[in-house]
Formats: sequence, structure tokens, C-alpha cells
Amino acid sequence: MGLARNYPRGNKELRGSFFTAHGPQDTMRWFTDHGVKLKTEDDGRVFPVTDNSASVVDCLLNEARRLGVSLQAGKTVSSASVAQDGKFVLKVEKRTADLVDYINANYILVATGSSQHGYSIAAQLGHSIIAPVPSLFTFKIADKRLADLAGVTFPIVKAKLKLDGVQKSVPELTQTGPMLVTHWGLSGPVVLRLSAWGARELHQCNYQGNLMVDFVPDIHIEDVKRVLFHYKDQHAKHKVSNTFPTEFGLVKRFWRFLLEQESLNGDTHWASMPNNHLNAVAFRLKQWTFEVVGKGQFKDEFVTAGGVPITEISLGTMESKKQPNLFFAGEVLNVDGVTGGFNFQNAWTGGYIAGTSIGTLASTSNLPEQQSCFQL
Repeated sequence: MGLARNYPRGNKELRGSFFTAHGPQDTMRWFTDHGVKLKTEDDGRVFPVTDNSASVVDCLLNEARRLGVSLQAGKTVSSASVAQDGKFVLKVEKRTADLVDYINANYILVATGSSQHGYSIAAQLGHSIIAPVPSLFTFKIADKRLADLAGVTFPIVKAKLKLDGVQKSVPELTQTGPMLVTHWGLSGPVVLRLSAWGARELHQCNYQGNLMVDFVPDIHIEDVKRVLFHYKDQHAKHKVSNTFPTEFGLVKRFWRFLLEQESLNGDTHWASMPNNHLNAVAFRLKQWTFEVVGKGQFKDEFVTAGGVPITEISLGTMESKKQPNLFFAGEVLNVDGVTGGFNFQNAWTGGYIAGTSIGTLASTSNLPEQQSCFQL
């Protein structure tokens, strides 16, 4: 499946030649050739060496100006229609003044992200819209005591999302990866991936459910117990709150929090710790259930699931199957990826294919006048 496996919406449709037309290496090469030096993090994510998104924005704006692209800010396209000659008629309004203009265009590229405005234009031109819902967000957890651990990170956990009313087995609702504790709940790549794959189901459940976390996914529960029993024998005179097995890769704040959750006295010496209590600690490490009561605060979702169905466009050209010379790219389509730059790559690839297709059509057209393309 390659890159396509990282797209909860689009993983089947994007399996073909979509990313071979303009993949991650092509994107990196383009920015490097245009003066943006890049770096690759240990987890594979790519950033400008400046760590400033303005480096990317400025590069794109400079290249647009160099090619003579007219950029119009402070305006919005309020409606779109098709004239009898097949051209598009766009009603353009200035946001800060009572000014209306009508523009004719041979081609339209809709690349408006998750804006309702883009969905409206697509609908006016004959497309259906899959209702958008948030994707890529953190989980708000019921247990407010978890806030005491805010900032604690776990390099690798295995997390499974259980939702009421979702009877079918969804393999993608179990994820493995880093996790972060926030002031209101849980975040990090493993949680964001779960929110993406479960975006529709979570919305249907009003963002209520249970998250079962395995904090030592690489160790079988029986081995966890053996480690604890062995540690008890080797560190009998130490207090349980001060020392614990390093094999688990835990920080002391979390270990003490775990003891509190099990109502265990941290001043107890390891020698006095009953085995049934150690069994309970082992079970909690392997299957700690957190009640999810909502999305993270501050409207922190930054990707949307939903939009124009992929079945209504031709991925080879990004052209609409319903309206000739109408093209789409990016998040306006019902395509969204997990965290890690995959949503950017969808936009880069779709934009490249659409732009190339429009250029080919315009250069081979028999129309005598200059061809015009309008991008939203």
C-alpha cells in the first residue's frame, strides 16, 4: 500500500499511481531547488532547517510572483456557475467593502482545505459533500488526577479505542507509538492516529469511549509479573515509591501515580508488598483503561474528515467527473492522513497533478484567446 496506508479516508483509492506522479522525494527536491534547505527528523518528518513555516510560504509566494500569477487577497468567491459557452462565471466580493466583480475562467482549481466556502462552491457546481467532522485531535480524559502527570511522555505504548455502538472489529483502532500526557488528557502520535482512524465513529459516539493503554507493549504480562517479583527479592529494603524496575522504561512521577491508583502506600518496603498487589500493578501496566469524555480543549483539531467524494473526481488528472475543467486538490476532498506530514503530501501531489493537467489542456486548446485558470 505504501504511502496510502497512512490515509484513513483515501487509503484504498490512493494505492495506485497517485503518489508516483509527485511523491515526497519530488516535493523535497522542488523546495531544495527553490532555495529552502530541509532537514529530516529521526521519525522521518521533514522541516525547513529554519524551523519556520514562513520559509515554505515565502518560497511559494515568490515562485507565484515570478511566474506572473495574480494573487488577490481580501476577496472571496461567493458563487460559481457555468455559462452557455462552457466558461465558469465567478462572483467575487471584497470582504471589507461593498464591491462585487464577476470573473470568467476556463478552468477552476478548488484547493480551499476544510473551508465551508470550498464545499459550497463544489456543491454549486454539482458535487455532493460528505459531511465534515474533525480528525487529528487529542483526547479529554475523565480522571482529572491525570493532570498531575502533564508533560510526561512515553516512548512507546499500545492503545486500543473502544466505542459504544461500534460492534465491528476495526484493526486501525489499535495503534502503537509515543504518547503524551496533557493538562486535560492524552495526546501524542498514538492518540492522534486513533482520532484520525476513528474520526467518524468518535463523532457518532459524541467523543465518548474507553482507551485501553498497554504501557509495556513489548513485555508479556507474565514477564511483567516475574520482573516485579524478582525486583521485590533484590530490593527488599527499599521503599516502593523510590525504586522500581528499569525494564519498564517509566519515569518516577508515573510510577508513583500508578501506586496511588492502586491505593498502595509508597512508604511500604518491597519486602512487605503482597504478591497480589504486584499482580494488580502488572495488570494495570498492561491494560489501564481511561474514560474518554471529549476532544481536547481549545479546538485543537487541525484536519477534517469529509468533503468532495474521491469517486467524483479522476485521480489521474484531479478533474471532476461531473463538470469538465473543474479540478480539486487537498483537503477539500474526502482525503485525510494521520500525523506526520501526510496531509501536506496529499496537497502537494494533488496540486501538482491538477496544475499539470490544466497546463496540458490550456496548451493544447484550440481556443484563440488566452486561457485563464482561477484557483480558490
